[in-house]
Amino acid sequence: MVGLVGAGGGAMVACGEGSAQARPAADASGAAGLASAAGQDGPLPLDLTGDFVQSGTVLGRSTPGARILLDDVATTADADGRFIVGFDRDAPPAALLTVTAPDGRSVSRSLQVAPKSWRVTSVSGLPGRTVNPPPEARARIERESALKQRAFASEDPLGTGFAEPFDWPLAAIRVTSPWGAQRQLNGTLQRPHYGIDLGAATGTAIRAPAPGLVIIAEADMYFEGGMVALDHGQGLITTYLHMSRVDVRAGQRLVRGAQLGAVGARGRATGPHLCWRMRWRGRQCDPSLRTA
Repeated sequence: MVGLVGAGGGAMVACGEGSAQARPAADASGAAGLASAAGQDGPLPLDLTGDFVQSGTVLGRSTPGARILLDDVATTADADGRFIVGFDRDAPPAALLTVTAPDGRSVSRSLQVAPKSWRVTSVSGLPGRTVNPPPEARARIERESALKQRAFASEDPLGTGFAEPFDWPLAAIRVTSPWGAQRQLNGTLQRPHYGIDLGAATGTAIRAPAPGLVIIAEADMYFEGGMVALDHGQGLITTYLHMSRVDVRAGQRLVRGAQLGAVGARGRATGPHLCWRMRWRGRQCDPSLRTA
């Protein structure tokens, strides 16, 4: 057995203005890394590395085409045997990972998921029509919601960006609201904020943190303002909100560093910033944990 990444202390990743973000380091407590199962062709490999914490993602490698099941969410290893899985913001302390090879060999592993604490932040001064949309906006909101749900179901078979470390989407990093914070909008507690807010001047360039396929490129969404979403493969999708300008179109395949658009304050925002989000097959994850 080879122990792999689990929950624990680790190196620090700078995230702006003197703040830092802990990244779990190698530890045998999070997962037993190289698991095996008896089969006619020998042990089934299972190699795992990543962030075994709430909102984290874990990269895996096994047999090409293997079926991957994390609790009740399924994916398939690519032609190189690579895959990714993610833990929600409020994931329970354990998750069951089962890998089944095309030849029927299978292995299961219980993964320990470390808890995180979440800040409560307050945002005041939002227009009342933004916090509580008027009845005449409902049709637009429903239309845009359907567009987003169709896009978030994207599964780019050529996507490889999921397997790469991410760059920050802005050249200078200033975190104004941490990922996962519970928000009070004009004094009313809302659902958790599934994004990390990065402060920057209007017009600041936003760049793709890893290769991806553009699945949304909209200049004026009701809540999100200018919005771009990228499919990085394996069901891993990142989104970029409140943009003042969108420079890409849906269907484009982008390289790392390609300019997506510019920072703005459109939609539900009180000032210029980038809200950066990530999801894996419907689970909300923290994109900053994937930065090198």
